[in-house]
This record gives sequence, structure tokens and C-alpha cells, in this order.
Amino acid sequence: MTAQPTPSHTPRKPYLKVAAFLALYIIVWSILPAFLASSVALDVSEGINWGSEWQWGYYKHPPLSSWVLYSFYQLFGHIGPYLLSQLCVLLTLHLVYRLGKTVFDQATAILGSVLTLAVVYYVYPSLEFNHNVAQFPIWAGLSLVFYQAITRERLSDWLWLGVLGGLGMLTKYSVAFLLIPMALYLLLPSQWHQLKRVGPWAALALMVALFAPHVYWLATHDWLPFSYASGRSHDVKEGADFLSRHTSWLGFFVAQLVAHIPLLALFLINRKSLFTPNAYRGQLTSVKPNIKLLWYIWVAPMALLVVLSLVFGIGLRDMWGMPMWALSGLLVASFIKPEFFAIANRRMQRGLVIWLGIATALSMVYVGAGDYLRHKPSRMQWPEQAIADHAAQTWQSYSSCPLDSVSGDRWLGALIAMNTGFPSQMITGPASHSPWMTAERLRTHGTLVVKESDADIELPLLDKVVSEGELIKHQGQWQIAWRDGEIAPLIIDWTLYVPKNCQTAQDTL
Repeated sequence: MTAQPTPSHTPRKPYLKVAAFLALYIIVWSILPAFLASSVALDVSEGINWGSEWQWGYYKHPPLSSWVLYSFYQLFGHIGPYLLSQLCVLLTLHLVYRLGKTVFDQATAILGSVLTLAVVYYVYPSLEFNHNVAQFPIWAGLSLVFYQAITRERLSDWLWLGVLGGLGMLTKYSVAFLLIPMALYLLLPSQWHQLKRVGPWAALALMVALFAPHVYWLATHDWLPFSYASGRSHDVKEGADFLSRHTSWLGFFVAQLVAHIPLLALFLINRKSLFTPNAYRGQLTSVKPNIKLLWYIWVAPMALLVVLSLVFGIGLRDMWGMPMWALSGLLVASFIKPEFFAIANRRMQRGLVIWLGIATALSMVYVGAGDYLRHKPSRMQWPEQAIADHAAQTWQSYSSCPLDSVSGDRWLGALIAMNTGFPSQMITGPASHSPWMTAERLRTHGTLVVKESDADIELPLLDKVVSEGELIKHQGQWQIAWRDGEIAPLIIDWTLYVPKNCQTAQDTL
């Protein structure tokens, strides 16, 4: 039988309903959190301030995510980070839809695309734009173009693979967990003919060209992100025995399974009447043989991480799995028996709406009132604007020069910088972590140092300049109220180092 199954014809009205629902969902998740939260999340504040320096790399990560985040913050203010996250989610759904339409039919592609939202990572964690969220469309896009490159063997697909691979590596190095399995796939005997053509090599050359400026930055900045990652890994391993180091994949696997619970629930609720193994095997052998390639793309990164954990004892972090599961919903949709597709489609979309409604309500309550309910503020409930206002007023009270830099605690400094015209940030730790700061800059402009009371900070570059005696020092404390009045006030210690030519106040220490 050569005719396409029933779901290949998608009525326009249901398609428009899906589009309208997604538009409403994206708008709510883009705008509402900006009004409910009193502060951005930690990774957001850090990324915005990194991006304002326009470097080819930062001590934790490559630069692309921070550049885009800073740009969105400049354009849209506090709505910008939330909007950017949801655009990443929406672009991911679109790319999954395009892949689904290539492998299956339009109806399966639409359902498989929206079912991506039944994986928890694409919902609540997307409130905090970070390098993992930035990878969402990268992984989905790489899956699409790699599938097309293998099945169509067109040079344009390989070139797109090179572009997305290069941009992915400029976003976060963990994109390699997808690129490596793709490279290994080309080593299969059935794919050797690909290596005799220009496509894969052109993709590699383009990827290297895009990534090269960051590699140069790494070489001239002591390979800082790798030193940082090695230090964190050492901290984890120090307290772990041999067995726990080599079985960290178990916890990682469980975390990924938990993230799939809503999707698994939708699958299991409908399993008896809507899914049969025979229908699925029929797709494997007669409808779309290349679905095996989709399964490879989906499972290979997880398999690679398991091997790294088992063999090398690498500690896996749960959040590394965030961008890995863009194809989960599409693969679930592929199980549906064609003659039952219409009813399965309705039931699954209805269940998805219920899940997203519950997730949205709980997320917005947590962001808007979590501190009142728990009497303990999360990062998104800090008094961001009040902290920044205190900093600006204190600096202006003692200095006639603009605030050029904020030093010390990376969280407090980031909140101040992003709300006071983006002075640079010099964070606690080695001077190499803030390469835009120099001794001459500190001598000329001074700095504001902030930290939570009793916290320890390390600023070797500032200590060197202060020892020269060219800056005037002022100290004090801010007491800042929380939204929840039952929580004791936030105590922040501040120290100003003001150049003599900028000094306006008389009391010095």
C-alpha cells in the first residue's frame, strides 16, 4: 500500500489552534515572569554582564550565549531574558516540526513538535536563560541538518551542519556530545561513501573557522574555561570514592527519566487503545526506514555520557541533559497507530494543555509568591532594584566621577552593574577571571566593592593597587528589606575606593 496514512492530511483549523495556543503560551512565559519576579536569576545576571564586555570568551563558557542575552536585555529590558528563552523554545519546536515533516507527515510533525513541551526541561527551567537553554535550538537544528545531510547528500545541508556546529561550540562545549556521535556515524561502513565527498569536510572546515577566534582567545587566556571545569570536577571527586565517580551516570539517567514523566504519562495513558508494536515496526520497515537514524541521534549522546562516566569517572551534571531531548516528543508521536491518530492527537494535545496549564500556574506562583510561601527568597525574589539604587547613591555621595566598575561578590555585583549603566565587573577570585580590569583602570577610576556580611572575597588586583595608597577608602553597610517583611533585612558590606581627583566627601578611612 503506497498511500500515506490518515494523519498526513492536517486540517487547517487544528493547525491554527496549535499556533494560537503556542503564541499565547510564549507571550505568557515571556512577559508575566518579568512583572512577578523582583530580580533575574543568577545565570541571567552573569550572562548579561559578560555580554556587555564583548569578549571572545569568558572564564566559564564560550561567548555567543552572553552576546545574545546582553543584546536582548538592551533591547527589551527585564522582559528580554524571558523572551529570549521562549524564542529558543519556539525555534526548537519549529525545527522539530521541520524534521518531523521530513521523516513522517505533517500531522505527526505537529504533534511531535508540541509534545516536546511535555519534557520538563523545556518548561520551568526555561525561565532562566543560560547556556543550556541557548542550546535548545542548536541541538534540534543539528539533528535536522544532519538527518538531511545523510539522507539527501546535498552540500547545502553539510554547510548548515558546519554553521550550526560552529555556533553550537561557541554556545557551550557540551554540543560536542552530539557532534562526536555524528562524526562516529560517518565511520560506519554504510557511510564511508560520504567521506569521499566534499560535504563532511566542508562542514568541518566551516565549523573550525567559526570556532577559531574562540580557540585563539583560549590560547591567550590560559584556557580558562577548562581550568574552571577541571577545578569543579576536582571538588566533586575529592569527596567521592571510586565507585561513586564511575556510577554518576545512574543519577544522571534517573534525572533525565524524571524530566520525561509528563511525556511518559501521556504515552502510558493512551497505550492500550492507541499504540501497538506492530504498527511501529511497520513504520520501520515500510514507511520511513530512516527513523533508525532519528533513534541514533536521540540515544547516542546519552550513551556517550554513560561511557565517559563508566570508563573515565567523569561526574555528570543533571542539567547537561537539558538540550538533549528535542526529539523525544517526535519519537513518541511516531508510535501512534495510523487509524487511531485523530483521536490520539486530540487526547494528547488535551493532556498537554492540562500539563502546561498546571506547570504555568505553579511556576508563576513560585516566581511571584514563593518567598511569601516559604519565607525564604529565591534568586528571582531578591531586591535587585533596591540594591542597585543603594549602590548608585552611595557612589555619587563620595565620588564626582562615574561608577566604572563593581567588584567582589559576582551575584551582587551583577545586579548592580546591569541596573546602573553597565560598569564592568571584577569578581572575586583570580584576576584572570575579569581580564577587562587592569591596575591602571583601577587607579584612574576606582571601584565599588560589595559582599554579603561576613563573606570572604579575593581581589588580588585591587589589593595591589590599594597598597600603592593612591585611592581613598570609604566603608559602610546597607540594610535592605525583602519583599516578605517577615524575613530579616539583607545586610551588604560595601567599600568604596575613590581616586583623589574624584573625591567629594570628607570622611575617609
